[in-house]
Amino acid sequence: MKGVFILLLCSYSLLVHSQSKNCTSLCKIDPIKEEKIIKHYIYTGADTTGMNVKLTKILVAPERTVQVKKFDKNCNKPNFEDCYFYKIETIPPVTMNLYTLIDPSVTSQYEVREEKVDVIISDMTEVEKEVICPANKTKTLILKIQKGLKDNGYDLPENGLMDEATTLAIEDFQRSQHIAYGEITLETLTLLGVN
Repeated sequence: MKGVFILLLCSYSLLVHSQSKNCTSLCKIDPIKEEKIIKHYIYTGADTTGMNVKLTKILVAPERTVQVKKFDKNCNKPNFEDCYFYKIETIPPVTMNLYTLIDPSVTSQYEVREEKVDVIISDMTEVEKEVICPANKTKTLILKIQKGLKDNGYDLPENGLMDEATTLAIEDFQRSQHIAYGEITLETLTLLGVN
């Protein structure tokens, strides 16, 4: 058990700088992607016999993350409005299986559908960044971060708590800005206007 604890400690190592009272941590940077358009020739005829078709899964709507307001059914607070909380949920992608033509010159019974796909240019990387030390994550700082997130369109309660909705909103903001994520970095604070 002691070895597991040491391993966890090493993987999350926070190093305190002697001059700045900030820590460093390995943070992730998402892969760099390039959008590519693929043309599908959707067969619209009734009979696939003898046609050179294949069943193709086509993306209709990509995966997305949304913030949902939920009600805690085990809540005993007198004001039912206090029983609501925010949670970030991932909506899976929507796909359709359609018959596509391998060679569109064999028939005129088809429609062209374009699908946008992401092609990975570079893989996910980890970088060491200056982050806010755990001892410095005060309620006042979290309130400022929540206000900055609200100013950037995130529907969060300003409660000064580092709850799941706040944590996920910070990560979503960082990823949308294409910056390192996984911790509250100084770069994140700057982009949120927190001083």
